[in-house]
Amino acid sequence: MNLESLGWSCFFANSLESQWQEGYAFGRVALEHKNTYILYTEQGEISAEVAGKLRYRALQRQDFPAVGDWVVISHTEGQTRAIIHAILLRKSKFSRKTVGIKTEEQIIATNIDTVFLISGLDGNFNLRRIERYLVLVWESGANPVIVLNKADLCTEVEECRQAVESIAFGVPIIVLSALNKQGLEALNPYLSKGKTIVLLGSRSEERR
Repeated sequence: MNLESLGWSCFFANSLESQWQEGYAFGRVALEHKNTYILYTEQGEISAEVAGKLRYRALQRQDFPAVGDWVVISHTEGQTRAIIHAILLRKSKFSRKTVGIKTEEQIIATNIDTVFLISGLDGNFNLRRIERYLVLVWESGANPVIVLNKADLCTEVEECRQAVESIAFGVPIIVLSALNKQGLEALNPYLSKGKTIVLLGSRSEERR
């Protein structure tokens, strides 16, 4: 693995403080499980835990690493785990409020560049749902791209596209048919190295 293929960019390089420039490595959080993290690094997947100093300074849950974070780590030969010393500046984040007596922000994922909002042009097409997703993405700091799939099942494709355009001014709208492999090339500009993409679709909402 190389850092760029993992989503590393000049944004994160420029956010580094001087004390992390030498003698440390970097990883991206892939999974969080209790007090252990799985990181993607240039050496492959490694497990890690938060340094005592970072844990001591953390005042809220958002001060701990989250999935998608770039972190500063040290890892010496013979150690079973790397140590996370710092979290680099986040360019975007998806979060929600925890339920309980003490309300805190729970970060779900960070450092997303583009979110493909997938909506089928079949019986599942819903403008209000698309609006809700747009608000979620804009609040996160990521960039939305609306993908209208299943064009092969719709007889009013242009009407649907115009309806979406009316509630999403300036947002790119891509019409495609994954079944027939039509329009897929329009996704390519968003799939370059150093970029992190996520898919948000209405089917997942129906299953919840």
